[in-house]
Amino acid sequence: MKKSVPIQLALLGLLSAGVVIATTVFRFPVPNSNLYGFNLGEAVIYIIALLFGGWPAAIVGGIGSALSDVIGGYPAWAPITFVIKGSEGFVVGYISKRSGFKKDFLAVFCGAVIMVIGYTVSAGILYGIGAVPVEFIGDVLQTAIGGLIAIPIARSLRKTLKDHYSYF
Repeated sequence: MKKSVPIQLALLGLLSAGVVIATTVFRFPVPNSNLYGFNLGEAVIYIIALLFGGWPAAIVGGIGSALSDVIGGYPAWAPITFVIKGSEGFVVGYISKRSGFKKDFLAVFCGAVIMVIGYTVSAGILYGIGAVPVEFIGDVLQTAIGGLIAIPIARSLRKTLKDHYSYF
């Protein structure tokens, strides 16, 4: 199947919107703090990475998550989020190579490490050392929940998409 650039761009836009919705609608803020808390956008980024690979996930994860920060009232985090979520999406998609469960698990784990370290260090710089434990715990929960949701969904969708669609 010949890959169509307009279709790819449209799909990237729709997937980015999915990340924005999952991040802004399904978010759970940390009480009594300036921290965003955790959200279900993580699962969407992982699903996209596991299904479509590194570059689409980097674009969608970076853009969708950064837009969510701006919409959610955290514009100072948008550039940080763009880099962290873009890197996370790329690494998950690159490592998994759309293959088996063990590689999917390893890919999500590596992406989670990038996300947790990136946001924990950033929170420490922006808010001080007191924010580090709260950020760390929230990020570990978010990546774990995201992985538990994403891996089974991606595995069930992978065959259908492989047999019928090849946009990236």
